[in-house]
Amino acid sequence: MDEPGQPRQPRPRLADVVANAVGPQPKHAMGYLNPVGENRFGSDGSGYIATMKLSTATVDVAELDEGTEDILSYDRCETADANIGQINMITASSFCGLNGALWGYHLAQAEDLRAAPLAHSADLFTAEELAGFSDEEQRRVKAGFPVYDASPLLEATERLFGRVDKRHRRHPPLPGAHVVCANKNSTVRGPAYAWGVLAIAIAKDPERDSNLFIKDCGKFTAYASAAHPGEVVPTADQVELLLTDHRNAVVKSIALCGQNYDSVEYAEVFVSAKAVYAGPTEVACALACAPYVLLAEETVPTRHGVQLPPEALLDLSLREWEDLVWPDQDLVVEPVGRDGVLVVGPAKLT
Repeated sequence: MDEPGQPRQPRPRLADVVANAVGPQPKHAMGYLNPVGENRFGSDGSGYIATMKLSTATVDVAELDEGTEDILSYDRCETADANIGQINMITASSFCGLNGALWGYHLAQAEDLRAAPLAHSADLFTAEELAGFSDEEQRRVKAGFPVYDASPLLEATERLFGRVDKRHRRHPPLPGAHVVCANKNSTVRGPAYAWGVLAIAIAKDPERDSNLFIKDCGKFTAYASAAHPGEVVPTADQVELLLTDHRNAVVKSIALCGQNYDSVEYAEVFVSAKAVYAGPTEVACALACAPYVLLAEETVPTRHGVQLPPEALLDLSLREWEDLVWPDQDLVVEPVGRDGVLVVGPAKLT
């Protein structure tokens, strides 16, 4: 007998999901729901590959107005680290479901995926917070889940799409493609920080429940200080503490969201946070997004001259995949910070 909740569905085998998540372009990914047409693998486009991208960027605002500042800083975020520039981004909700697979997790798995445990979700709740929950809510919150740094998943996306510079381009979404993305962003004029947090919660029961993306973005602006005349911008050290609090709030929200979805339970969570400082003449943007794509045909490797099927990606680590597809390209990924928290800004105070 099924437990209470959503009815169990015959989840497509991951092999079928991946086999049907290849697009018609040899060197470019396509957005999920784009027409597939013919491709070398017979993929019908019914599956999709979810990816994770968390980026920050700044631009000089000289001679720009507020609207163009927002556009330019957002576009720069799209091309920072993992390149998804020149796409028509279509905003979706926040799930990787039964007909999806996560790059770096289900396929081309990052080798160090669980190398950096951050916390257990139950330890993030205070006694006062727990006292406000029902007995069942307390039970579920206390059971919780392990929390890991999402940096390996962010790096996996960068290794899939490559960088915007010609030397490090790989298989990004086709310029002008319509790409469905779970996304959120924040833009702020300096002196201030823009920040973003991105997490994915992996469902315990993949035949009934979806994996959950949570995106959170905001800004840290100047504040009044009794110790200094006028307003003061937070230091990088202060921002790191604030950002860690937001990261933990995202994790706590996941534990509570599971109760909204008819008692969905999560096995583990991966989360990262970034912030960037904008000086007085700059604008900063933070972008947390999860593009849903069909892979480029050439993302599927050959071995010893023999074309592998798409589902072979399920048996390859990220490093093995990279050695097969990009053996001559040495890609150094962007910094991802410590414990999943990266602050780019003025030097820290000593």
